Amino acid sequence: MRNPRRFRRVMWAGVAFVCLAGAVTGCTADSYSHDSAVLDDVLVSDHGRTLTTPVAWADCEDRPRLEAHESAHGITLVLKERQRSALGVNDSCGETHEGLASISLGSPVGDREITDSVTRERIVPFDDTHFPHPRYLPPGFTPAGRAIMVGGTGSPPSRSDKPTWTCSYQRNTGKRGQAGAVSITVTTGETTPTRGTPTTVNGHPARLEKTSRPSWTVVWPQDGYTITVWAADPFVTDAEFLRIARDLGS
Repeated sequence: MRNPRRFRRVMWAGVAFVCLAGAVTGCTADSYSHDSAVLDDVLVSDHGRTLTTPVAWADCEDRPRLEAHESAHGITLVLKERQRSALGVNDSCGETHEGLASISLGSPVGDREITDSVTRERIVPFDDTHFPHPRYLPPGFTPAGRAIMVGGTGSPPSRSDKPTWTCSYQRNTGKRGQAGAVSITVTTGETTPTRGTPTTVNGHPARLEKTSRPSWTVVWPQDGYTITVWAADPFVTDAEFLRIARDLGS
């Protein structure tokens, strides 16, 4: 996994040096801005008018803003980042935060190609109309506002080869032993799982794994997608977890 936070700190230190030398227009020793690539997956929703991507930032940074530049034939995306103070290579930027950044378009994406303005790479977003949102969650769960992947770690900052999106939910946030999380990840293309105990989800062959934490993971292919449901919660039962998976709907 890449470490964008370490890369960013080294990069900020280099930019700070240049700024202090007066070589970069608009920079000061106290703050500076940077255009960053969109490294993670992108969701298109609201009838094709809204684009969303996960973002991460530290205490010394503003929350990144997602910007889009539209033309009749294409859309380019960029993350606008701003650090509020100069740092040396060995300085700490504080705690890392995670969230989502969205931008509303002037018109639906349609057949326009989306590209990253920094890397010039094509971005193929996941269409929200194909995401099976949960019809059932145990009491107390609310949207997390960030991606929580299988195992409870944050979303790695690398876009999937195939359009992918994750929706996550939490309860008892910050209560450690009482905290819980649920995530639903959908990847374009069917992949047959091989790990875990064979089971079925609404007639689809699936594989189920459970750990002693407790946590559960169930994976199955369905209608051209691969769906992964994960949960870690001391109060969720086996029956509740399977109900989450079986009650998904678009």
